[in-house]
Amino acid sequence: MAYKTIAVIVTDTVADAPALIAAAEIAVRERAHLDVHALGIDPARYEAMPVGAAGVVLESGIDDARQQADDLVEWAEGMLAAYDLSPVVAPAVVTTLGLDGTVARLARYADLVVAAQPYGEAATQLQVLTLEAALFGTGAPVMVVPRVACDFTTRFDRAVIAWDESDECLESVRKALPVLRGADHTDIVMVDPPSHSPERSDPGGVLCLMLARQGVKSEVSILAKTLPRVSAVVNRFVAEHGSKVIIMGAYGHSRVREAVLGGATREMLESAKVPIVMTH
Repeated sequence: MAYKTIAVIVTDTVADAPALIAAAEIAVRERAHLDVHALGIDPARYEAMPVGAAGVVLESGIDDARQQADDLVEWAEGMLAAYDLSPVVAPAVVTTLGLDGTVARLARYADLVVAAQPYGEAATQLQVLTLEAALFGTGAPVMVVPRVACDFTTRFDRAVIAWDESDECLESVRKALPVLRGADHTDIVMVDPPSHSPERSDPGGVLCLMLARQGVKSEVSILAKTLPRVSAVVNRFVAEHGSKVIIMGAYGHSRVREAVLGGATREMLESAKVPIVMTH
C-alpha cells in the first residue's frame, strides 16, 4: 500500500511553504493525488458590541478571510505550477474556534497529511492548531516538515523509529509502513527502556519481528539518556547515522500538559532537522 491521496493545509505563505513543496514532491514521486486546502481565518472577535455594529464587524471579518483564502489559492497554484501534477487547490473560510472541525472534515480521507514544523522561526500559532487538528481529527498519519532543506523527490533510505512501546507509536509505525518499506534500513531506537516493561527481556524485539514480516529490515539500538532530553538523544543518533526520517507517536500526554510542561512530542517538533511521521 502506498500513499495515494496527500493533503496539505496552508494558512501562511511563509510558514507553510516547506510543507507545500514537500507535499508536491511526494505526490509526484508516488504518482499520488494532491489536495491543498487554503484556509482563510475569520479574525472577528465574538465579544459584546453595540447593537447594529455586530453585523458590520462580522461581515468585515468574513470578507477578510475570503480574501485571505483566495490569495492563498493563487499563491499555492503558482508554487505548484512547476510540478507535473493536477492538484485540487480549494479555499475555505473558518473561525479559529471551528478550526479543529474544519481540518478534520477536509483532510479525513487523506492517506497522508503534510504539515509545517509548528515551532521556531516563521511559525505561527495557526501551525500548532492546524497540526493538532490533523493529528486528533483525521486519524491519518501526519508528516511534519522541518524548515531546513530536505529532499522529498526520492524515498528516505534510512529511517528511525523512536520506540517507546506506546499505542500511539505502534499506530504510527503501522501507518508509516509505506515509508519504512521504501527504506534500505530502519533503526528502532529506545532510550532507557523501562525495566518493568513486558518486553524487558528483549526490548524492541517484537516490533523488529513485526517489521521483518512486512519486508522491513530493522535493527534495535538501546541508548542511554546521556543528555537532558530524550529528544536530544534521538536527534544525535539521527545526525550520526544519516537518518532521513523519524517515526514516532504523538501526544502520549494531554495537549494541555505538553503545552504547559513540555513533553517528548513538543521537544521533537521544536528540534528535529528531518521529517517526522506521527499519528495519535
